[in-house]
Amino acid sequence: MKKRVLLLLPLFLGACSDSGESPVITIERLYVNTDPDSEDSKGEDYTNQKDNLPALKVGDEVEALLLLDGNGAELKTFKLQNDEELATKLIYKEEEVSTEGNLTDEDKGQLRFKDGVTQSQVIVRATIEHVDENGDVKLEFYLSSKAECEGAEEVIGLKTTNEKEN
Repeated sequence: MKKRVLLLLPLFLGACSDSGESPVITIERLYVNTDPDSEDSKGEDYTNQKDNLPALKVGDEVEALLLLDGNGAELKTFKLQNDEELATKLIYKEEEVSTEGNLTDEDKGQLRFKDGVTQSQVIVRATIEHVDENGDVKLEFYLSSKAECEGAEEVIGLKTTNEKEN
C-alpha cells in the first residue's frame, strides 16, 4: 500500500501543471479603430490576425474583449500591465469585482474578484497617447486564480508610427 501511495505522490504534487488548472486568458475579440471619430465603425476585427495589425498613430483605439477562466478555480486578480504610451479603460461586471479595501484599483488596471467567480469577461479599451522611437507598444494582461498555480499572461504587441493623417 505504501508503494502505491508513493507512486501516486508525483501526480498530486504536479497536479497544477499537468491538469490544466492554471487560469486562462482568451482574446475573444480584438478591434482596431484607426478612425475613432467615426461613429459608424467599431473598427476592424483582428482577433485571428494579430500579426496583421496595422501601424497605429496617436489617437487610434484598440478594444480587446477578454474571457477570463479560472479552469475550475475561483479567479483572484486581473492586472493590466500596459505601456505608458497607452491610455486604458477597463469595462467589467461590477457585481463580480470586490470593492473592499484597495484590492481593486481601476487607475492601476487591477481588479480583485469576489469569492465564487470562476469566469468573467473584461473589455480593455486602449488609446494611443504618444509614440516613442522604437514604435513598439504592448498591452499586457496577467490573471491569477485561487488555485496554487502560476497565473496566466497574455500580450498583444502593437506597432505604432509617427505619421500624421492628411
